[in-house]
Amino acid sequence: MNQQTTTEDKRKISRTFAQRLCYYRQVRNLTYQQLGELAKIDAGYIHKLEKGIRRAPSYPIIKNLAQALNVHITDLVDIDPLEEDLPTKSIQEILVYNEYLIRGKLPTMEARESFLALVQTLLESEWTGHSKHVDSIKIISKVDAFLKGLN
Repeated sequence: MNQQTTTEDKRKISRTFAQRLCYYRQVRNLTYQQLGELAKIDAGYIHKLEKGIRRAPSYPIIKNLAQALNVHITDLVDIDPLEEDLPTKSIQEILVYNEYLIRGKLPTMEARESFLALVQTLLESEWTGHSKHVDSIKIISKVDAFLKGLN
C-alpha cells in the first residue's frame, strides 16, 4: 500500500460528521447555498460532505462551518474541547438569551424563563433521603409551568 492511499484512508469522512452537519444545517433551516455563503464554502462541497462523498475537511473548513451554524466545533466533530475553548456563559445566558428550538420552534421568553427555573431547581435539589420527595414536587411544579409556557 502506498503512502498516498494511507493518508487518504485516514481522511475519510466519518458518518457522524456528515450526519451532524446535515442535522445542524436543517435545524437552522439553511440551504446548501445559504450555508455556503455564511461559511464561505462552495455549496456543492457541503452537499458532498453531508453525503460522505468528499473526504474529511480540514480544520479551517470545519471551523467556518461551525461558526456559520452557530455551534461549537465539538458539536460537529467527536473531539474533547480544550478547556480554554469551553463556553464561559452562565446557564441563564445560554437558556434565556440564545436561540434554540423546542419542538421545532423558537420558545417564547416565558418558556425560556420557565426552562431556566426548572434547570435551576434541578441543580439546587439535594436529592437525599426525605428531600427527594420535596425536591420531586418542586421539579414537577417547574415542569408543569414550563410545559404550559410552551402552549
